[in-house]
Amino acid sequence: MKHIRIMGRLPQRAQSDGLCTNITSDLQARFCFVLSFFSQVFVPLVQPLIGLKAGAPVDDTPSYEE
Repeated sequence: MKHIRIMGRLPQRAQSDGLCTNITSDLQARFCFVLSFFSQVFVPLVQPLIGLKAGAPVDDTPSYEE
């Protein structure tokens, strides 16, 4: 692949300029609130349900170790 080239030997930090780093309006604050709510509250609550619907095996049997 000729379009890929090495930028440097050390890994570079990702850009920190995102939607919620410099809030300047009420609309942007609302978007940041909804984004943080979905990513920190809603997604962790829904992930087990998605795993069950996808057919992930659920092990309900207690394990007895001697």
